[in-house]
Amino acid sequence: MHTVIAAYCTGCELCLPPCPVDCIDMVPASAAWTGADAAAAKRRTAFRKERFERDRPRSTSTNRRAVIAAILKRKGKG
Repeated sequence: MHTVIAAYCTGCELCLPPCPVDCIDMVPASAAWTGADAAAAKRRTAFRKERFERDRPRSTSTNRRAVIAAILKRKGKG
């Protein structure tokens, strides 16, 4: 069972499409959010974007043999 962690929810709605049982209801945020909460949410969002960019698969048009040859050349084995 999955749970939305309310303290970390930014309202971005990224959790809605992958939800397999359509059980998430978006409700207005309470007044409990502070400036510190908003700043923390922005940091998490920035980190997420950086992680996705870093982990994003590179172009599939790259020649695999050329990549392997370049790696071996850098290691002095080619």
